[in-house]
Amino acid sequence: MGILNWFTSSNGDDDSHIVVKSARSKGYGRPIIDITVGDIRKGIVADEDGYRNEVVLFLRKNKKDR
Repeated sequence: MGILNWFTSSNGDDDSHIVVKSARSKGYGRPIIDITVGDIRKGIVADEDGYRNEVVLFLRKNKKDR
């Protein structure tokens, strides 16, 4: 399954728990949060303190092509 299929797939229950990346929250204390496929679909991920972070994806070319 490709990354673009995650956005168009209608059955999100089977892959919404897959962790794609870990990142630092922008909220108080900046805890590390895991971003899952379900979070990417929603566009929001909340940290342990309840701070809601917006999820944004950037796609880049390979270094050879830049």
